Amino acid sequence: MQNSPNLTVDQDAGRVNGLIRLFVRHNNAANLLMVLLLISGIFAVQKLNTQFFPDFIVDRITVNITWPGASAEDVEANILAAVEPQLRFLDDVKSINSVAREGGAAVTIEYDDGTDLKSAEADIETALDGITTLPEESEDPDIVVGRFFDRVADLKIHGPFPETTIRRFAKRIRDDLLDRGIDRVTFTGLRDEEVKVDIPESVLVQLGLTIGDVSTVIRNNTLDLPSGDLEGAVDKQLRTIANGADRRELRDIEVRTLETGERITVGDIGRVERGVDDDETRALVAGNPAISMRIERASGSDALAMSAIVDDYIEEAKQTFPQSLQIVSDSGRTEALQARIQLLLKNGIGGLLLVVAVLFVFLNARVAFWVTAGIPVAIAATLGVMLIAGQSINMVSLFALLMMLGIIVDDAIVVGEHTATRHAMGDPSDVAAERGAGRMLMPVVAASLTTAAAFGPMLLIGDVVGQIMGAIPIVVICVLIASLVECFLILPGHLAHSLAERPTRHRQRPCQRKQKAPPETCARD
Repeated sequence: MQNSPNLTVDQDAGRVNGLIRLFVRHNNAANLLMVLLLISGIFAVQKLNTQFFPDFIVDRITVNITWPGASAEDVEANILAAVEPQLRFLDDVKSINSVAREGGAAVTIEYDDGTDLKSAEADIETALDGITTLPEESEDPDIVVGRFFDRVADLKIHGPFPETTIRRFAKRIRDDLLDRGIDRVTFTGLRDEEVKVDIPESVLVQLGLTIGDVSTVIRNNTLDLPSGDLEGAVDKQLRTIANGADRRELRDIEVRTLETGERITVGDIGRVERGVDDDETRALVAGNPAISMRIERASGSDALAMSAIVDDYIEEAKQTFPQSLQIVSDSGRTEALQARIQLLLKNGIGGLLLVVAVLFVFLNARVAFWVTAGIPVAIAATLGVMLIAGQSINMVSLFALLMMLGIIVDDAIVVGEHTATRHAMGDPSDVAAERGAGRMLMPVVAASLTTAAAFGPMLLIGDVVGQIMGAIPIVVICVLIASLVECFLILPGHLAHSLAERPTRHRQRPCQRKQKAPPETCARD
């Protein structure tokens, strides 16, 4: 005996997920969810940072020790030999890389993932304080904790000006950019200023002095020294501030006192002048002094917003600085990021038009419309999930979005096509939507889990590379979640309403409007 159609419908509907049925049967549930996802996408676009690379944590600390005038061999024997054993066996240290160069050393300490760098910095300070064999001429160690900074743009200024003038222009530009919200500006080609003392050798021989004697006198008169505490009603710390801050004070430093009581100063025996460190890198463009500035953003800052700040400032600077000063900007990374965003939009729009054309050829027009409309909804939902997951719009995440555009389309086509097939076989629109989504639920979920399993192991990659590449599986999972929500909650509800039969309105004849007209009169009409 053949089962009745109503019984078959009830049995099939009972196998469908109750949540899918709720969105199919409810008049406004699918529309409300779609609007919420679109709003979340619009909100996420405004809040998601745009940057070249994802933010990553650098678990490194660098110790710089300067020893002016020392050779690389002396630095290795007297500084690295004393520092390395004290730092190598600190807690959570993964590796140590030491470099000895002329005039100083650098020790880079890499820590295990997740190490508290503040505690590690305190341990390094304690270890260095315990070293008593460092050369007296060496400066105090400088500890630099690795922090994330991403390059936004490079500025280069040059022109027919003295180097001191170019320095003044560069520092003014740096201060203006920092005031406008730029996180960090670093210089290349900005040589350190120094005061030079030039004493003829014949004068030193005549006075029985050496250049080391003069150097010691100058150094002793240019050091700030603690002078103890002053106890009383209010305890105060005393500190002796040395002279020698400028050329005039250096000239007045006493080198020797003769038996006659005459004082011989540095200015009496030599020439004191202000200059720059000739050992540092010097930049020239067309024979003119030049200085390069790197514009960098910190973690959590927007690269496109900072690039816009730099561009606006350059346009204003051209009106305020001399016309002969050339300010050249290189924002290659920002342009590459904008190009990737344009590529995503171009591919998305092109794919959308192609999908619309194909769907309208092979499917019902209403089904094709709602399948196509699901693509921007799924992308908006993806952006919302990315915001919750702490992601950003960068080169890596955009690459993942480009890869996953096809999956968004495929899931919607599968559900829409099966729903249209069930409706063509005679199922009512709501039942066809339930059957189409219910039948495709497990295959689509299985395919999504397979995709997630393929990309998931990338989350196990460690170090900085793992932090950068980890954006790919996270974005893939975000797309899969958004696609499942759109395909099985929003799309079935829209298909059920769009495939429903529209009631046909028949126009009544004039005789039917007359309640007292006999039927045979209408028949004659």
